[in-house]
Amino acid sequence: WGPDAPATYMLRLLLASDVHDDTSAIEALRAWLSSHDLLGKLDAVLCPGDLTTAPAASLDAQEEARYEAAAQRVLDGLGSLAPRLVFSPGNHDPPRFFSGFGGGNSSASTSNAHARSLSLAPGLWLAGWGGSATATEEGVPVWPGWPLSEDENAAGYAQLQRALRGGGSAGASFDGPGPGDSLLLLPHCGPAGAGTTVVTAADPNNPSSPGMRRAPILSGSHHLSALLDSRLLQRQCVAVVHGHTHAGVGLSSLGRVPVINPGSLRFGRRFGLLTLRREPDQWQLESLHFHALDGVSPSHGSSAPTAASLALSPPVADAAAACGEWRPWLLAGGALCLAAPLALSRLASLLAWLSAGATGYSGVRAGNHVFYDPGGSETERRSGERPLVYSPSRA
Repeated sequence: WGPDAPATYMLRLLLASDVHDDTSAIEALRAWLSSHDLLGKLDAVLCPGDLTTAPAASLDAQEEARYEAAAQRVLDGLGSLAPRLVFSPGNHDPPRFFSGFGGGNSSASTSNAHARSLSLAPGLWLAGWGGSATATEEGVPVWPGWPLSEDENAAGYAQLQRALRGGGSAGASFDGPGPGDSLLLLPHCGPAGAGTTVVTAADPNNPSSPGMRRAPILSGSHHLSALLDSRLLQRQCVAVVHGHTHAGVGLSSLGRVPVINPGSLRFGRRFGLLTLRREPDQWQLESLHFHALDGVSPSHGSSAPTAASLALSPPVADAAAACGEWRPWLLAGGALCLAAPLALSRLASLLAWLSAGATGYSGVRAGNHVFYDPGGSETERRSGERPLVYSPSRA
């Protein structure tokens, strides 16, 4: 990048979080990217943490070395998917990843973003913060904040805010973003108040599992929410990308700031594709897709998926052809099965349209992934890929 850098620039980012040692899921993701002609065409991988499964407890030297080796295997796998990898350590990552501000497995192509700001592109900076906040259910702690205390989390976000205001950042390395720069936040734990940090599913690890909790688990950080409440962050922050809450996969917002949770690559086999666009003066979201690797079990110790397990849902016409000869009674049942999801889709669209004034987004549901389009236009996808489209509502 130099004085002749283009005024408009696209940055393509792969979002993969909460891998929890599952290198087979990374290989499945590699196959998916290759089958969609995306391997080698992404600018960077962003990982909001939980590379491994270290317990929320002090570790002896042997245990820490074992978890560091496991985390490094995940970093090696993710780093092979794009020229650059940026991660923030999670509450299940080795303690050394939190020491020395940005220490722990940083290299020329891999960057530990904890307590640091890094330049992603001209006028676009990324700031990270690792670890988790205390999660509660009906006011009772259920998941401990680890490894940093609430006071340490509050101090870290206060340092970031001071750095953005030009007041220095003693104790961290947040120097870099200027008043006119855009900022992408990469915390492990998302902000309190965002739907992506609320667990309503009976199984907090699997968003596809049926059932609801009697009371939701609130896993977000109030200190991060307070930071995003500032006029400065509302103006400069292009998005927050976080992990931690496996069942909170999706898109939310705090004020004008989109909050993105790509889900867990291990539990649910979820990941995201984010495209940012630079206009002459600022960066903004161009598109956002959430995907799932179909047919791959989210259980521990899953085997490497076959090519068939990576296929997206086929079009209805292909499914019908595969069924062979239809009988009249089966045609009637099939018509009813096809009509019911369409009716539900129309109802979902109406409800989303009616709620657009409150949420800032309108939507249409279908298929197995999500698409976010600030331009307000639905994008045609390849056969078999039917997106859920989010567009800012227009007055």
